[in-house]
Amino acid sequence: MMIFKGGVTVGAHPAVYIPKHSTVAIADLHIGYESALRQKGVYLPHNSYLYMRRRIEEILRETSAKRLCILGDLKHEFGKPSPQEWVEVKDLLESVLSMGVELHVIRGNHDNYVISILSKYGIQLHEEFMLLGDIALLHGHLKVDLPEESKLLIIGHEHPAVSSLDSSGARYKFRCFLVGKYHGKKLVVLPAFSPLSPGSGVNEIEKGDLLSPYLRDSDIESFTPFAVEDGMGIFRFPPVGIMRKSRSNAHP
Repeated sequence: MMIFKGGVTVGAHPAVYIPKHSTVAIADLHIGYESALRQKGVYLPHNSYLYMRRRIEEILRETSAKRLCILGDLKHEFGKPSPQEWVEVKDLLESVLSMGVELHVIRGNHDNYVISILSKYGIQLHEEFMLLGDIALLHGHLKVDLPEESKLLIIGHEHPAVSSLDSSGARYKFRCFLVGKYHGKKLVVLPAFSPLSPGSGVNEIEKGDLLSPYLRDSDIESFTPFAVEDGMGIFRFPPVGIMRKSRSNAHP
């Protein structure tokens, strides 16, 4: 499905493909999150990394993309990479490079010390943003000075999701893309790629509680969510403002 001019979804994956630049963009893998949870006494039955790697390989094969851009938070720990992060990040890099795909990483707020891994493979870490023509790719946790020619911003960081009630009152939450405007530029927010990050319902939380300054400084109610879920595909919801009003009417 085309969610903005020149950008399409890939099946039911939380990724966007830009055919003009033969580029796939994903964000927020948070490799190593399971290790962080185990330190807190939480053990998960499945390895989310293997699921993500297979998914990335499938996306790259399906699109035949020449370039993969990871828009921040490749790893989870704020400090030095954990043993799990070292092993799994290196494995992912080797997997993508073995497919003949050019790989770029934009620094996210969790990506401290990741350069020590990337440099071993000659992969560039973009400190603030990366430009593809008039498209700026960035993580979205900090505002940066962007070139005037950038007309479209694609970010991660927010882990957007949308919540909905069915006729019985049951609540469902779907991770989603968000598409809207930021100071006259098109702004697209990617859902988290990690299956362990279901996200925050943007139609439920207050504007001031949004994570990204780009969204806090935008008319969030005008943004359109495109929900994406395994086994269900991708489907367009009404703008966030309409969903908020519907929710208010359902809960007087």
